[in-house]
Amino acid sequence: MTTTQARSTRRRDRAVVAVTAVATPVVLWALITYAFGFDITVPESFGSPTRTPLEPVPVIATAIAAVLAGWAFLALLERFAGRRALTIWTTVAVVVFLGTLPYMPGFTVAERLLLGLVHLSLALVLILGLRRTARARH
Repeated sequence: MTTTQARSTRRRDRAVVAVTAVATPVVLWALITYAFGFDITVPESFGSPTRTPLEPVPVIATAIAAVLAGWAFLALLERFAGRRALTIWTTVAVVVFLGTLPYMPGFTVAERLLLGLVHLSLALVLILGLRRTARARH
């Protein structure tokens, strides 16, 4: 396979991962909210005591931001970090995932678990999917 073909295949595979990584938490949120009837509420703004139901737009926007950031960071590391790119990227991705779990006060245990599950669904698809598309370096 030529370099151009490999790059095109990698781009296509990453696009599939990106779409799947955005769709997975949205579908899970919809199941939790509509099929199982759980209301997930979040602070209206950071530190606000006022709670508002979690809507699909923030779920989609957050997933898109995570996908774009993850993809861009992996592409930069592949270009500049050589053989260590995948290790560095995976470590940073796991740290970001753990650091952005819903630990904020005001969340009920159920909300933390459900948001954590939605969060985990995005992280698993994104991390495992982008790892699979990483450039093979010898």
